[in-house]
Amino acid sequence: MNAGRHPRVLVLNWRDLRNPLAGGAEVHVHEVMRRLVAKGWEAVLCCHAVPGLPEREVMDGVEIRRQGGMYTFNFTVWANLRRWIREERADLVIDNSNKLAFLAPWISQVPVVGLVNHLFGKVIWQEADPFGAASVALSEWLVPHAYRDTIVMAVSDSAKSEFEELGMQRVVNVGSGVELDGYRLPEPGERKPYQLLTLGRIKKYKGLEVLLHALKTLSVKFPEVTLVVAGAGDDIARLQGIAQELGVSGRVRFAGKVSGEEKLRLFRESAVFLNSSMKEGYGLTSIEANACGTPVVASNVPGLCDSVRDGETGFLFPFGDAGTLAERVGQILSNPKLAARLQENSVAWAHRNSWDEVALQTEKVLERLLEQNS
Repeated sequence: MNAGRHPRVLVLNWRDLRNPLAGGAEVHVHEVMRRLVAKGWEAVLCCHAVPGLPEREVMDGVEIRRQGGMYTFNFTVWANLRRWIREERADLVIDNSNKLAFLAPWISQVPVVGLVNHLFGKVIWQEADPFGAASVALSEWLVPHAYRDTIVMAVSDSAKSEFEELGMQRVVNVGSGVELDGYRLPEPGERKPYQLLTLGRIKKYKGLEVLLHALKTLSVKFPEVTLVVAGAGDDIARLQGIAQELGVSGRVRFAGKVSGEEKLRLFRESAVFLNSSMKEGYGLTSIEANACGTPVVASNVPGLCDSVRDGETGFLFPFGDAGTLAERVGQILSNPKLAARLQENSVAWAHRNSWDEVALQTEKVLERLLEQNS
């Protein structure tokens, strides 16, 4: 690092926060880096280009550099990383290998720290076409080899354990957080006692069909029960067809992508938040729901088993088990005392998931890496 200036970090991530397909990984990178910038660090995020967005801009002090295509960005990184490091005067690289791995430790001329939300594993074969799935599978097969001796930041204990089992030697759980400004408890009468909510990308690996089957079961005992499916994705038409076949289409509202204000309103007015995914890095939407006092019922899978405290802030159910899902949701809908206890615990748990703490833990990792390479 050059004397007399703050450390400068080059971050590799497929997308930035303004990308229409931005998700939890992009939120994590932005929330952490803007906090580090506020403390004196310098940061430039390299991500793929998006029509209508400039090649360069600054967001909350973080410089954004967009180059390459949505499906070819990893090749763009391999071809340009050394040049980017020189041009941006980077002291180190944060390699956020979300989707295809960038394998930066093999090509970077400055120290690299990894940030991996989760690996797809077998999930990718259900989500992508055979060619795409094979590409991701090959990339993930390379991960433990490329990052074996690299410090890798995980976002949950279950992810840390998974990476260690693959042979990565230096894994650190820096946690994950939620920006809680604007999150609050519902006003009296705002909560709809039989409204269920799921929110996120509408993709096959999210397992949303299990929610529809559970909804059919719940409708027998709770005639007023409804489900809001908020978010965009390529699985909506299939899910609408399943809802029609099950006879619950009149109880389901596909809300599409919602604004931040609408998202908060949905969290506040829903009785239970549902997350049926096959796998997550952590499950930020669980914490967002909790911040509004809404308990969560989620799949007992890596990531979600960390963000949901079973029996305290909601319940976990075996992935794909619509019967158990319906049973757990029914417990909450039919027991006001239980619902009140879960709501109270949810708020307390949400406030323990702070981006300030994640940024602090990330800063410690970066400082240690710089010290080791000074």
